[in-house]
Amino acid sequence: MATIGKHDWLVEQGDRWVVPLQGKMVTRYFVDSAFGIELWESDNTTTIRIEGPFVLQEQGAAQRLSPEQPKTLGSALSIMGKTVTSVNVYKDGCLAVHFADGSSLSVAPDAAYEAWEVVSSRGLRVVCTPGGNLSIWRPASASNRP
Repeated sequence: MATIGKHDWLVEQGDRWVVPLQGKMVTRYFVDSAFGIELWESDNTTTIRIEGPFVLQEQGAAQRLSPEQPKTLGSALSIMGKTVTSVNVYKDGCLAVHFADGSSLSVAPDAAYEAWEVVSSRGLRVVCTPGGNLSIWRPASASNRP
């Protein structure tokens, strides 16, 4: 059984949950029916999987991208190697990932589909269900935390 540390716990802050991934680097991206990024660490991998339209903000310009149109995702590949400064899961179903260079990814909820999910190999899982509701699974030792 993996050791569960406090870095596996979500931190509630008013209108959002903070996913403790600051300082982690994007080590892989993938495109299938979704666009995803992985943040790998020696004993933990966190995957952020985006299944709907999202916005990539870089150098003051915003681009609306979608895994349904994979040919448009080229600019999103620029996040490889970037360092995460914050990941916020808003209680209305929005996801925001910010990087050290000032760029960001944001995903709004979808009325009919799961828009995104954040999954850690240590047991944390956050899914934006249709309509923007959140389903949250915490690592076993974190389940009893307030």
